[in-house]
Amino acid sequence: MNSEYTQDVAFNSDFGALQTPVHLATAALLSGWDAAKYSGHFRYLDLACGNGHTLTLLADAYPDAEFVGLDINPVHIEQGQTLAREGKLDNLTFICTDIADASALNLTGFDYCTASGVYSWLDENRQAALFDVANHALAQGGLFFLDYCALPGITQNATLYGMLQQLSSEYSGSSAEKLKGASQLLAEVKSNNGQFFQQNSQANERFDRLLANPPEDEAHEVLNLQARSVWSRDIIAKAEDVGLAFVGSAGLHHNLEEFSAHLGLPKNSQQFSTATRQMLQDIAWNVAQRKDIYCKGCKPSTTSILQRVGDCHFYFAPGALSDAVIKGITAQFPAASLLTPSIISLLRQHKHCSTINELVAHFCQQYQQKTGHDFLEKEKLINQLLATRVMSLANPVEAPLQQGSLYMPSVLNQTLLKQDIHLEHGRPLASPVIGTRLLLPIKDRLYLWALVFGDVGSAWDQMSDLRNAFHDANGQPIDKQMFVSIITQSQPAFNQRVVPELVRLGILQYR
Repeated sequence: MNSEYTQDVAFNSDFGALQTPVHLATAALLSGWDAAKYSGHFRYLDLACGNGHTLTLLADAYPDAEFVGLDINPVHIEQGQTLAREGKLDNLTFICTDIADASALNLTGFDYCTASGVYSWLDENRQAALFDVANHALAQGGLFFLDYCALPGITQNATLYGMLQQLSSEYSGSSAEKLKGASQLLAEVKSNNGQFFQQNSQANERFDRLLANPPEDEAHEVLNLQARSVWSRDIIAKAEDVGLAFVGSAGLHHNLEEFSAHLGLPKNSQQFSTATRQMLQDIAWNVAQRKDIYCKGCKPSTTSILQRVGDCHFYFAPGALSDAVIKGITAQFPAASLLTPSIISLLRQHKHCSTINELVAHFCQQYQQKTGHDFLEKEKLINQLLATRVMSLANPVEAPLQQGSLYMPSVLNQTLLKQDIHLEHGRPLASPVIGTRLLLPIKDRLYLWALVFGDVGSAWDQMSDLRNAFHDANGQPIDKQMFVSIITQSQPAFNQRVVPELVRLGILQYR
């Protein structure tokens, strides 16, 4: 392999929620396409998979599917393989290779191909190779997810990164050490009223976040970003050249053009090409990071969205239909005109229906009884619920048992629970029901530890510096004995508040 990409520090990747099969299928449905497979057997390829954080969780959530991850960094591949082995996952394969050499693997027959956090960090030859590999790998009707830095929103950050790349050449050592030196030098200019930061608020805010983060976490993005950021219309054209048709955006709200009307999107935009409409939307939202979805060998559906999603199962997350959440959504998206208090109130009464058709039928019946009128905007309502992520599609599962002893069926979730207990921020567990991950804060993970493993004192032993974050009612630090006592006394409240949802999501089960 021969690449200038930074490999001397490991990339601290996070879960790619927007590249999950269920999310990509939802985006396609909102854009007028038929749903791709997101349950049962399918094949999924992740180009530049990093340490496999996303793939391992997906492989656990979709045990009947097959997953393959490629990455140039052998450390990442080893990390992914270790986690897969510890999680006893046999549907996941990692391959160490440069994207420039990936065509030799002759990968074919995949329903999904994703490339997250890599395109804008590749040279032109590897960018072209990525499109070729994705197109060759996908089966007919397969979906390709690609994110990249886009104009006009990336302009200030790209300039900031260019400065840091230039200045880092003045320093020796690892990539992290070079970035640290360059950042400190540029911070001095900023602190003395450097006009670039005074006049470019977006870059100023990004630099503040960069200074607050460990340079090891930032080096991959900052030192590798290719300065030639692009317009989305150029990427759409490149995809078309290899036979991939633009479907829509993984940012679900971007797939309903009315959701951009309040930002000045021209009313006559429909008369222009898809690429031009996307460019106008990018300008309206000042998009800096595009998350495109393409399809190989298929065209949009001619059926309505209800015909395409009616038999799908769905999920309302706790609080998704709360007044506060809906108020925030309608403030952000004024076009979400059907998310009114009266409609949301009726939806709350039927949120435990099995399929979308069943939900719509019950809702319309009660709406007619309450108002004396038929509800005529079923299609629009489903579009708005999905586009705002108030409603999510879910995998069909049998109704969980509600009695017996509780246990955690996933070995991977058990592994992650133990592995991440020293981390304060929310950490993920795989859910086979929603086909993605659930983030749990540290307190809930401690209660879950006590429920699954029994000895919460062993969690205390592994929490290292995080123990200092726990205090008694008077603000004084607590010891292990007091910690165990507090968790034990509060456990019944957790069992009542959180456990039913964890059972619903398949993270916990009754024997």
